[in-house]
Amino acid sequence: MKIKDAINLAKQKNNNPRGLLECEILLSYILKQERIFLHTNGDFEILDSDFELLLQYVAKLNSGYPIEYIINKVSFYSQYFYIDEGALIPRPETELLVDYASKLVTQNNIKKIFEIGVGSGVVSIMLCLLHKDLEVVAIDKSSRALEVAEKNIKLKSILDSSLHSRIQLVKGNLLDGLDRSKDDCVISNPPYIKNSYKIPPNLHFEPKDALFGGEKGDEILIDIINLNAKFLCCEIGYDQEYLKDYMAHYDEVSFYRDYSKFVRGFIAQKY
Repeated sequence: MKIKDAINLAKQKNNNPRGLLECEILLSYILKQERIFLHTNGDFEILDSDFELLLQYVAKLNSGYPIEYIINKVSFYSQYFYIDEGALIPRPETELLVDYASKLVTQNNIKKIFEIGVGSGVVSIMLCLLHKDLEVVAIDKSSRALEVAEKNIKLKSILDSSLHSRIQLVKGNLLDGLDRSKDDCVISNPPYIKNSYKIPPNLHFEPKDALFGGEKGDEILIDIINLNAKFLCCEIGYDQEYLKDYMAHYDEVSFYRDYSKFVRGFIAQKY
């Protein structure tokens, strides 16, 4: 079957709005070629087994399964990272967490941060790529997430060979058992969805412990706030601006908004 025919047939079976793009991405992944190859070689004959695999992947997409988990790749902060079911798929909104954390690091000459809930590692890695003398202690309770983070550190070491020495991966809860200082800086994109919230179908395939934060959804966020770090930068839910009520011990608290103008995080600091 020709490439152009395979894509058209697969697109007809794809129920998603981005059907054509997704089919091209999947076939590129199967053939181990760039998408431009598909456009310039439409008459190229592919194997029947490749077309069958393409249809299997389309069926998974129709069930809500994320394409990022199929191709094991996700775009974040203009970089490509490895991803699988062991970690939450990074969202564009979390790039804002990197932006605001980076400003915090620059403005206060911070040399070391703690990231609570490192997940795929993209936040810690990007901050280290942006700040060449920064060290990170990256914590997660999930062994699978830490494995994904380790793969991404290795992947991006081609850009900076010091990543392995500057990012310390730790399996643990919050900052339990870690050496702290009076100038702690904590960064986190923790679970903040309430347990009873009905999530969309695609989220059902992502790790639940990276999504749900408790009965109210804010329990882990409050635990992080109560760590009393000197600097704190967190992503939060759009309806959680009330968390300021828990931060009276900070001298300055500011909230930032995402691309849809919803509240998406805060920066808190002491003088």
